[in-house]
Amino acid sequence: MLQVTYFQKSISFRYGYPNWTGSALQLVDQMVETCGPQSVEVTREVLMDLNRTDLAERLSETILRLKEGPSRSLELGSSEKMMKDSSGWTKLEPEVNSTDEDEASTYSLKSEAGNFECSVSGLRWVCQEKVSFKYQFCSSEEPMKRMEMMKYMPAGPLIDITVISGKLSEVYLPHWICIDDIPKVSQKFAVLHIDDCGDVVEKVSEVTSSHVKLCEPVFSPRAVLMKMGFPVKIHCNVLIYSKAYASCTVLHVYLTPLDPALKETIDKDNKEYKFILTPRPNNHLKMHQHFNLTAGITAKIRPEKITLSNSSQSQRSIFFDVRFKNPISDFDLTLSQLNKGKRNSQYEVWSYEILKEQATGGPSSENGSRDTARPSAGETAQYTTVDGEHFVDKHRTELINRVNCVADILDQLFGKKVIQQAIYDEIRKIRTTQEQMRELFSGPLNAAGPRGKEVFYRILEKKEKYLIEELKGKK
Repeated sequence: MLQVTYFQKSISFRYGYPNWTGSALQLVDQMVETCGPQSVEVTREVLMDLNRTDLAERLSETILRLKEGPSRSLELGSSEKMMKDSSGWTKLEPEVNSTDEDEASTYSLKSEAGNFECSVSGLRWVCQEKVSFKYQFCSSEEPMKRMEMMKYMPAGPLIDITVISGKLSEVYLPHWICIDDIPKVSQKFAVLHIDDCGDVVEKVSEVTSSHVKLCEPVFSPRAVLMKMGFPVKIHCNVLIYSKAYASCTVLHVYLTPLDPALKETIDKDNKEYKFILTPRPNNHLKMHQHFNLTAGITAKIRPEKITLSNSSQSQRSIFFDVRFKNPISDFDLTLSQLNKGKRNSQYEVWSYEILKEQATGGPSSENGSRDTARPSAGETAQYTTVDGEHFVDKHRTELINRVNCVADILDQLFGKKVIQQAIYDEIRKIRTTQEQMRELFSGPLNAAGPRGKEVFYRILEKKEKYLIEELKGKK
């Protein structure tokens, strides 16, 4: 598989097909030395094609190690310095003003001096004094048609910013591109600036994993652009809207770029539906790939597949329409990527448990919640203890050191409301699975109490079956 994939990607072995020996870690080191760091990412993609997501997740840890190490091949020169995202941004909730359903909402923000981030748009700013400003999302359909002629595609929302008082010394526009494997990344990005004279495309000097920096900005409608001509992966959202009728329930399920402007528009398209808050896909997804949706109940799902694109118009109008008789229990929705040229080949990229109350518009569906950490159907109310101590506390050290599928566990804990969105996002930012597990134990699980730990234990029974069976056998 590696030989075929390397050929397709025009990446060649430097010294012929190597004779790899030794331990797994030594094998990876030999592979990187022989074939270059890209070989590790290609291997991860091959494992996903083989439906071995478990091995792909383990390999992801190695990819992180390589990217952080001194031999990283994609390290940029000083003229293309990569700025690291940090946690030093204070999130602020904007004041929202909607006067007309057909017009874009206006978001107003005020801050003291410091570094801040808008919780809705992801827009970041740095100021040395008190500031007040507002912004609106603009329709990017017409501007992006013009940009396509210049071989650019959208990489972030089109935002019109107006400063009311004070001065913004730096502004960071959000983007949804995964930049991990893009060499000379600053040369691939640009910023669209629309003024009275028309369109201006500006070069950028600094790019982070989620933003493009503007120094001493002049404000007008602005958007991040990306050069066309090579495959990219993007950060994505899964948006779900539900409406219950007398005899059936309807879900609208969208797969979109991480575009707050597009979400605002889709919210208005589904104003008669209830929005169900869900976590995002764990991994970045490839553009122009096909995806299908399956449900853990008998349902009619149309269309059979959708294509992930950057066109706001197509992403707004194309979605999975899921129709089924009103459910009597919770059920799963699973999104899978279809592999081109491989018959019946696909792999899961996202899964989420939909609660009965969410789907049918019950009392807790308004905000997508239910009683925190309430055991779902089939979970016992008797807490699993060992010598008077809960099982997960008793085996805390082993679980921290040996649990690998932390991302899947976080998704399910979030789905069952053991952890909230802010905690989920913070833990996902942590680099290693061991540190993620330590953070999970030290904060959210302690706060959730026995009920939360019981839900955690039941998830581990499914995700780490053999580890839990081994630990059960220990005295």
